[in-house]
Amino acid sequence: MAAHMGSEGGQRRIWVLTGARAGDNAQALALAAMVRATLETDSIIEEKPLSYNVLRIIPNILIPPGTAVLQRTARARLAPPWPDLIIGVGRRSVPVARWLRRRNREARIVWLGRPRAPLSWFDLVLTTPQYGLPEDLPNVVMLDLPPAPPPVEEAAELARWREKFAHLPRPWTGVLVGGARWPVVFDAEDAKRLGRAVEHFRAQTGGGWLVSTSPRTGIRQARALHEALSQPGWFHFWRSGGKREDNPHRAILALADCFVATADSASMVAEAVRTGRRVFLFPMRRSPLAPKWRAQAGLARWLAVRGILTPPRDMRVFCDRLVARGRAAWLGEAAPVCGRGSSVSRETALEEAVRRIANWLEA
Repeated sequence: MAAHMGSEGGQRRIWVLTGARAGDNAQALALAAMVRATLETDSIIEEKPLSYNVLRIIPNILIPPGTAVLQRTARARLAPPWPDLIIGVGRRSVPVARWLRRRNREARIVWLGRPRAPLSWFDLVLTTPQYGLPEDLPNVVMLDLPPAPPPVEEAAELARWREKFAHLPRPWTGVLVGGARWPVVFDAEDAKRLGRAVEHFRAQTGGGWLVSTSPRTGIRQARALHEALSQPGWFHFWRSGGKREDNPHRAILALADCFVATADSASMVAEAVRTGRRVFLFPMRRSPLAPKWRAQAGLARWLAVRGILTPPRDMRVFCDRLVARGRAAWLGEAAPVCGRGSSVSRETALEEAVRRIANWLEA
């Protein structure tokens, strides 16, 4: 087997380009871990945290391959040996990925979500329904769920949280709270509405609630939600700069008997669905100013394929697909029951994509 330019002794290097969004980073790192687990060849995953300057606002189609969009500290993290596989998510790191491929011409670029760039620039684009990208291209794979990290295994850290929650009656309802991200709207009144819905849900299931807020929630919204809930429960106020070990999010995913999740984050919903326990989605308001269009045919498809214009994110489409496949239910539209779901579906599209990537690296 010929060694790639970015390899040492046949070892494959996987670079994951990460940024400021924890959910996006988790998706990219989870995909890298899946590929490494599938490979028969020795491999190493390197996370490359990137930060950007003002040039990040320029559309990708107008930016040549390079590192001009990066701050100086981020540029210093990019040095040989160069990667054999580049995994990115979102739009900002697209010029960097293209520049890296010029360092190693045999490198493959795999992207998650929507790159807001010509789709032909990528060896593979793994997308999900909310982005509305064309599904009939050979390098585009439509997934039900984005990749997500595996659940926390039983360990000392998990035991610590189990002890903290021990005074709460079962079943435990994990409440995963996102927030506003265009075109989704989530204000204090929406947070109160969520609190009332959780209270109604718990009145029928019994038990206690475990609330995990996030960077998107906002302090006013978190307080409004907290005030709308009554004990017994455990509430985590997310704070910037807080210690990771003080955040119960991963523990709630591992320990809760069922979930209520706001329908604004595909990453967060995916984490809950993959536990195999019942997930109830809280519908989020969409800005009346947000247009609604898909890129499946005609001019819309032409624009999206060439990276000129991308459809606006529509989480309702993403969630409706999960509901139709029995992997989640809308809160208030299904019987409030905790426990295991009726079935755990195989994610064939994701499995095949991972195998395809692994085959490239082993060729």
